[in-house]
Amino acid sequence: MKYSAFLCFFLLDFELGLLMKKTLFFVLAWLGCTLSCTFAIAQIQQATISDAPVSAKFVPKATHARFMAIATSQEGELLAVGERGIIVRSIDNGVTWKQMPSPVDITLASVTFETGKRVWAVGQAATILRSDDGGQSWKIVRYKPSDLRYYLKVAVREGVIYVLGSDGELWLSRDAGANWEMTTLENGEAVPHLFSLAFVGQAGLISAEHGSVFIRGKNDDPWKPLAIAYNGSFFGVTPFADQFLLFGMSGRAFLVSRDGKSQRLIDTRTTQFLLDAVLIPEKNQAVVVGRGGAIIIVGMDGQLLKSYRRPDEADITAVAARGDDVYLATMKGGVEHLKASDFVQPTGELQPATLPPAAISK
Repeated sequence: MKYSAFLCFFLLDFELGLLMKKTLFFVLAWLGCTLSCTFAIAQIQQATISDAPVSAKFVPKATHARFMAIATSQEGELLAVGERGIIVRSIDNGVTWKQMPSPVDITLASVTFETGKRVWAVGQAATILRSDDGGQSWKIVRYKPSDLRYYLKVAVREGVIYVLGSDGELWLSRDAGANWEMTTLENGEAVPHLFSLAFVGQAGLISAEHGSVFIRGKNDDPWKPLAIAYNGSFFGVTPFADQFLLFGMSGRAFLVSRDGKSQRLIDTRTTQFLLDAVLIPEKNQAVVVGRGGAIIIVGMDGQLLKSYRRPDEADITAVAARGDDVYLATMKGGVEHLKASDFVQPTGELQPATLPPAAISK
């Protein structure tokens, strides 16, 4: 029996080699764990994992939890999801946050607004949640810990909900989550965990482990493996003008054209794992974040404009932006609020590799 590498923080796939174990340990640490390793393994061996959900507890310091994803709405609302099923919401540009009721107490890895009211979140224990009031209340669409699956990313495009998971699973729904269909993506003999998904026009790109990348030309085309000149895992991809910004292990990042034929390696000047990114449209630049407090600024042509490192070197798990406001989640806990103007400038000059403490505020 093959166990999911994502059931809990320490429960790694025993079939993986030492390098991949280290990769999962360092990069997926931010996914959190609500069960100890010993207890989780015991449950698997005894087949006693319960499929009955338990609601997240309201805790005094919920705003200081470790968050795995941040989402912004066009109306200005903010949501952050993370460990122990904690969901927090802000309606004042991140000045104050309030914990929302959550029907699950497991780690949530991704959240996205479909509209100003409809929101989706996914995570551990094969969990899919839906909100119809901007994240103030949630209902369970799917929750099945006994499947030993971890859903890592949720994205919505033209009414279709995409959920990426462990073991190559790609789920989609065309009817607001009433029905789901699943496809397993394979790259040769490998069935990689799927980390992220982005669209540029009708083209789509999926980032995955073991150097796996999948591309789709049009909405109904099948996903096909795309060869990339790197065999390490890619943890994220984001649309960047008319191309894709692909990033992952060891500071590797590429600009990939819609058809995948053009691939430009970006000199990030870091070996830290890159975990998330966001576009700053006003500057035509992207902010990429990762382990060790790494923050890099990339221009549309793939030029590295700046390279920062947080003074505390805290791993950055998520980044989001709205206008001049940038929001970071770190392993220290909480969501930090910065101004894009503090570290994004329309110059090609590479700046010093330390972000001034004054630019960081909680």
